[in-house]
Amino acid sequence: MNYKLIPILISCGLLFSACSKEDKLDSKSVFVDSEIPKNALDTYLYNTYTKPYNVEILYKYVDRESDMTYRLVPAPYESSIRLSKLMNFLIMEPYTEVAGSKQFLKNNFPKIITYTGSVPVQTNGVIILGTAESGTKVSLYNLLGLNETSGKDVAFLTGQFFKTIHHEFQHILNQNKAYPSNFKEITGTSYVDDDWNSTYPATAVGIGNAIAAGFISPYASKADTEDFAELYSYYVTRNQADFDAMINVTGSTTAGRALILSKLAIVKSYMKSEWEIDMDVLRANILARYPQLSTFDQTTLN
Repeated sequence: MNYKLIPILISCGLLFSACSKEDKLDSKSVFVDSEIPKNALDTYLYNTYTKPYNVEILYKYVDRESDMTYRLVPAPYESSIRLSKLMNFLIMEPYTEVAGSKQFLKNNFPKIITYTGSVPVQTNGVIILGTAESGTKVSLYNLLGLNETSGKDVAFLTGQFFKTIHHEFQHILNQNKAYPSNFKEITGTSYVDDDWNSTYPATAVGIGNAIAAGFISPYASKADTEDFAELYSYYVTRNQADFDAMINVTGSTTAGRALILSKLAIVKSYMKSEWEIDMDVLRANILARYPQLSTFDQTTLN
């Protein structure tokens, strides 16, 4: 008998015995998606934007939704509350009232709005106030500048946020339904593409020259798509006196103003015929809300 095989067989027997026993494993996986508790703002955003309009607002920093080209900082929590309440008051409610239902915004408004604390600054010094992507997302910046004082300042709110929202929203509407080709023909040979900032610098002279050339702003001279969105966003966020003052600045000309007004007429017609939105009624609704900002509650979440 080969005694050398005995230890090996005994070892194998122990191995087989051990393998035959069923180990009791914990049925709970260690890989569990943690649920982040919702705070008051999360609940407000769901009830005010997501549920009625199918719009998601990302106020917490999400790297995949941010432009990694720039060094940006997250939006402050309190500023995110302010902007969310103000946007509902000055954007969502006016459109809903003029359109007659929430369906217009639900069908067309960007599905994602992102908030960022700081602003992206390009190498040429141009500050980006907002961007739109693929007709589904709008990014808003400079929430670090939104506080109790600036939250009541119509010029600040319009310049930093709400003109931008109207501008980017117009791009989305244009992607869904094209505007008439005769709009571009009015100043079609005068667009300067990326040279707009050097052709019409943001100075009194540069702005006056832009108006004289038939553009409501220096940026409007970049392309007809930007021209269309600029005209729309400036018009619905300003009263007639302020709009008239814009196109009558020093350096402007009668010919330039005529070009602007011709293009504005097409913008108005497009919004009425394609979207059943009367820009004058929308503007009146928005302007009527400005005086209420002094007492509007920007921080209480219901």
